[in-house]
Amino acid sequence: NINRALDEAYDVKGGGLFETVMQDVRYGARMLAKHKAFTAIAVITLALGIGANTAIFSVVNELLLRPLAYRDAERIVMLWEVTPQGRHQNTTSRANYRAWRDQSSSFEQIAAFSDQRWNLTGTGEPEELSVQFATPDFFKVLGVEPMLGRTFTADDDGPGKPDVAVLSYSLWQRRFGGQANIVGQPITLNGYKFTIIGVIPPTFQFHIKHRSGTGRPAELWSILPMPVGPGANDRGRFLSVVARLKSGVSAAQAGSELKTIHARLSDEVPEFNKNYTAEVLPLREQFFGNVRRPLWLMLGAVGFVLLIACANVANLLLSLATSREKEIALRAALGARRVRITRQLLTESLLLALLGSVLGLGFAWIGIKALVAISPRDLVSLSSVGLNVSVLLWTLGISVLTGIIFGLAPALHISRLNLNDSLKEGGKSESAQASGSRRLRSALVVSEIALAVVLLASAGLLIKSFLRLQQVDRGFSTDNILTMVVRLPDAKYHDDPPVIAFFGQALERIRSLPTVRSAGMINFLPLYGGLGSGTGFKIEGRPEPPPGQGPSCDVRAVDAGYFQTMGIPLLRGRNFSDLELREKRHVVLINEALARQHFPNEDPIGKRLDVAMFDEPF
Repeated sequence: NINRALDEAYDVKGGGLFETVMQDVRYGARMLAKHKAFTAIAVITLALGIGANTAIFSVVNELLLRPLAYRDAERIVMLWEVTPQGRHQNTTSRANYRAWRDQSSSFEQIAAFSDQRWNLTGTGEPEELSVQFATPDFFKVLGVEPMLGRTFTADDDGPGKPDVAVLSYSLWQRRFGGQANIVGQPITLNGYKFTIIGVIPPTFQFHIKHRSGTGRPAELWSILPMPVGPGANDRGRFLSVVARLKSGVSAAQAGSELKTIHARLSDEVPEFNKNYTAEVLPLREQFFGNVRRPLWLMLGAVGFVLLIACANVANLLLSLATSREKEIALRAALGARRVRITRQLLTESLLLALLGSVLGLGFAWIGIKALVAISPRDLVSLSSVGLNVSVLLWTLGISVLTGIIFGLAPALHISRLNLNDSLKEGGKSESAQASGSRRLRSALVVSEIALAVVLLASAGLLIKSFLRLQQVDRGFSTDNILTMVVRLPDAKYHDDPPVIAFFGQALERIRSLPTVRSAGMINFLPLYGGLGSGTGFKIEGRPEPPPGQGPSCDVRAVDAGYFQTMGIPLLRGRNFSDLELREKRHVVLINEALARQHFPNEDPIGKRLDVAMFDEPF
């Protein structure tokens, strides 16, 4: 036994580096198997720290580090307006989009699109789809080639041209069974006929999250009408714009040029563009700018967890080292150098770390599934996050680093043993050695406590902020509230009378149900996918505000039963009547915030507003 231990613990005469390393591994494995309880506790402790780091890094890698799934993605940018009130990422108008496209020299290509929800009918059950209507250069800007058929061309645009559609891979598979002959087939959207011209690869997803979006990735694309001339809506701000930078042009340079163009538009059309400006956002910033800092903070937090685990395991190793002092001293007495002993002990630490990483991958897999399940889809999609080669390499690297961190201090400490003192059965020197070990262990405990206090304080503040968010008064009740979204086909319901008649009959039937206490309607549900509409207005009898400085507000269309159903109290005045739902009586309700801002010392009841989106005052 002594000869075998000597052969496996020290360099065999004439043996190579690989042979001695394998001896260290075999001997370390037997030592860990001998101390089963210690090994189990250390491996589980490390697995929790490594698993948490792997799970969070998989998200960071997918969202912030991996190249985006677009050709030359670093050259793709989003173009937005900034309102006079400082609201960023505001949509623009057809007229301003044309000016950006025609007057800029920074962009290789530029395209506009608008997110909408349309109903697909005629092939199975009716289904609401998230649709992006885009100008012909949309897919060229993003560098996307179809897997079937083609994408848009300039010939698809213009009055009288047949409506065409490009399908996402998921819609093609789910709705049409992946038919190989799908190109050329007709489909019906909102009662209108479209012809399928192509299918986009499964890797493509273009989901811009902003206040005018649908809240869901697009599943179908069609040509965006861009009419010109009398009757064209050139001033409504509803377009998002994406562009590809020319080679060698930075986003900052393009942003400066865009601001210059918008300043010129402000002078040319002050009643519409005064005090507006523009901004350029790189595509990664657009996608993940709102989660970049939280993700890095989370990675730092789980890094603290791993450091605590390392300190914990280092303390366990120091405790185990106390029982191995005579063994190490005997090895040193037989000729083992300090470097050789340190290497043997580090090998055992690395074995612990690798075992912890294997178990940690299991914890990471569970953690990733949990993160995908609980992540808010409207904030960020984690559906593509998983264990891949980059994540596995990260796990391997962090395991090796972890093994060195928690194994180095105990290894260096025990390799400095005094042979005579350690081989004695007791005495003053043995007490001094134990005292040094206790000091190191105390330092590790202090570091664990310090890191834990930082984490606990941060977690406490986070929980406090979350609880405060939960307590924010939304202004309406959500108890026992059910909602549904109904979108009528434009081909049949293109005028107000049939739309009003449909919803009037639907409400009557819903209210007659014995389980329904009240029911109401609104055109955009609160907090639903960012959808909504806004407008400027003027208050009759007050001086005309300078261009670009007039007040604005969000607008919703509701019926008389909406406020009661949502539990929204009426502070002053009266509610709408059913008659006002069927006839234009030009009356509005305003909320308390608007009354406080624009009618601070007077009664707003009876005042008249000239609302920009309507032809007549209210």
